[in-house]
Amino acid sequence: MTHLARGAGTGWREVPGGFETGEGPPLVLLPGIRGDATEYVRLVPRLVGWTVRLVTLPDAGPRLVDIAAAVARDLPVGAWDVVGASFGGLVGWALPPERVRTLTTLGTLPHRTKRALRMRWAAAVLRRAPERLYREYYGPRARASLQEDGADDALLDSVYLPPRDVFADRLAAIAGWGLPEVAPGTRPTWIWGATDRFVTWTPADVRGEGLEPIVVPGGHRPHLSHPTEVARWLPSPR
Repeated sequence: MTHLARGAGTGWREVPGGFETGEGPPLVLLPGIRGDATEYVRLVPRLVGWTVRLVTLPDAGPRLVDIAAAVARDLPVGAWDVVGASFGGLVGWALPPERVRTLTTLGTLPHRTKRALRMRWAAAVLRRAPERLYREYYGPRARASLQEDGADDALLDSVYLPPRDVFADRLAAIAGWGLPEVAPGTRPTWIWGATDRFVTWTPADVRGEGLEPIVVPGGHRPHLSHPTEVARWLPSPR
């Protein structure tokens, strides 16, 4: 059983590219930069009436469009409602627009920032680091970040880190951006936690992109710490 299945618990069906549960129209959950959708486990019980698809991000190189294309190949036909957390929101933005009915992002950059551009430098440094050093550095950081957002011991024990070069590719993908000017879906919903210490933008930044920002309680993963507050802003099953 994979790290995702251990973290998600019982009642999941293994499908190409991830795991699935429930019955109804498809709701696709894209995880953050680690690529591990266990961060959604507290939100999923509140998503009644959906077929919920937890996606494990593929290793598809340093371009958001290629990662998104690899995700799309494993999804069912038709258009989907998509939720993307942090890096996953960028992947959702890069999905083929005709395949996205709605897009909701959680703590995702609304436009290319100086911080995003610095990711190219971070990726280059990381590629030169030994795999062991990468794991010794990022492993505790990942655990601490999840713990800050209220993760319990069971979830912390299932923390997954992708290989060093995959993580570096995803950092480079942020720097490369390459996203369309308009995100897919009808009026994408931009959500983030009120105490998100990774956020360096403002509601005005989001409105400048033609989007309406929604601030909810919690940090970088409000879907983990305050899933009920997040669920109320998600689309309803059709």
